[in-house]
Parts: sequence; C-alpha cells; structure tokens
Amino acid sequence: MTTAHLQELDRTGLELGASPFARENAKNLATGYGDLIVVLLEPTDKAETHCYDAMKASSPALQLVDETLTMAFAGQRNVENTIILDRRPFRSAEIQGCEDERTTERNNQKAYQGFEAAIAILRPKVIVVCQCRDTVPDGQLSDQWSSSVSKSGDYDIVQMGNEHKCFRVYSSHPMHFQRIGDEKGPLKRVLLEYLYDATFVIAANLLAGREISGFGLSNLRNCARQGPIGKFSEVGVILTYQWTDEESSCSDELWALMKDVGMLQ
Repeated sequence: MTTAHLQELDRTGLELGASPFARENAKNLATGYGDLIVVLLEPTDKAETHCYDAMKASSPALQLVDETLTMAFAGQRNVENTIILDRRPFRSAEIQGCEDERTTERNNQKAYQGFEAAIAILRPKVIVVCQCRDTVPDGQLSDQWSSSVSKSGDYDIVQMGNEHKCFRVYSSHPMHFQRIGDEKGPLKRVLLEYLYDATFVIAANLLAGREISGFGLSNLRNCARQGPIGKFSEVGVILTYQWTDEESSCSDELWALMKDVGMLQ
C-alpha cells in the first residue's frame, strides 16, 4: 500500500481546521495500491461527523465506486485498496454554506493546493477522473482533473506536476446516472451506467498493458452520450442504437484506394 502522500493530505486537513474524523477518513480513502487513483469531488458529506465504516455505508457514491472496482478488476480491487482522492478535500457543501464568500474562496484554494501536493507525490499508471466540475477558481487553465459526460469513455496520457506521465481515463461522477430523471427515460440511465462501468474496465485493461477498442465500446459511447441515430433502411429512416457495425466500416482495400486517389492526406 502507498502511504507517502498521506502526510500532505493530513497537513491540508489541519490547515483547514478539519475534524479528526474527516482527516482520518480522508487518509483511509487515500490508502491503496500506488498504480491506480480515482479522483472524485465530495464523495461523501458525512466525513466530518462519522467514523470510516459509517461514513462509507452512508455514501451511495462510494458504494457505487466499490461495486464498480470489484466488477472491473474481478474482485481484486475495491475501495479498501484503491487510492481515492477528493479533488477539493475537507470542503463539503455543508462547510462552505457556513462561510462568507471570501472565506470559501480562500479555503477552497487551499484544498485544491493540498490535492495537488498530495497527488504530486504519487506515480500511478492510471488515474480515473470521476468528477465533472471545472474546479479551478482563479483564472488558471482548465482543470486537468475534470471530466465530462461528453468525454466519458475516452482516455489520454497526462503529465502530472511531478513530471510523471500516466493514463488519464475520463469517467463521470458515480451519482450522475442515478439522477437521470424519468423525462429522459430509464434506457438513458442504464446506458450511462454501462458507460461508467466501462471506464473502470478500460482502466483495468490499461493497468494490464491492454487497450479496449471495437464497435461495442464505440456504440456504447455514442448511445450513452447522444442516444439513438437515424439510419436509412428498406422501410425508410429508422432509429437505432447500432451506430456502427462491420457494414459501416471502411475495408482495407477501399482505404488504400482512397489514399491512392488523393482523397486522404
């Protein structure tokens, strides 16, 4: 288990006046194997007042992360052995609601800096970003630890503050699909849940030195993000969730011909 970053995290908690419960809970969540990090935003609102087990049991977000890790890693990973970092540690909505605007801005900035200091000590192979809010408050470039539903399922290579490079997998907050209303339909909710699960499967494969590709993942991304697509058929235009298949892909021969005639540069 990797623990070198916990001292920096605890220092941030002390500076922000966090309770002993909150500091201990943050350290428990941030303890795990050093090859994988999950970044969330306020995974629980009970960290200040509850012991670790009670806090985890009361958090639907942490329970979903735990279930998804267990599924994606075939029972080898879970919340107990995975580093989970809050992008804005010790700064729950309840705490911010008790402060004036200037104090909130100042303390939030300390929390962002504490996160950056803690993550700079780590050298993971994969980071899964499960928060979609651009949290940078002071006019800096867009937060590299923010995702979006439109990015969910994508991944790239990111250079951390310590110049270490790793894979960054874009996911979404685990509660996002749970909050999809009936007006958007249960199918939309299920597709987003499948896409959320897929991001952890992508992370598990990247850790093992493999990449996932193919029509299945491509269709899932498109369907979850945009819904069905209209396609021409013998009976007219139909709506389908099959965005791409082998028939809609370009053969190697056609690809070579297009290059020969200058259609591709």
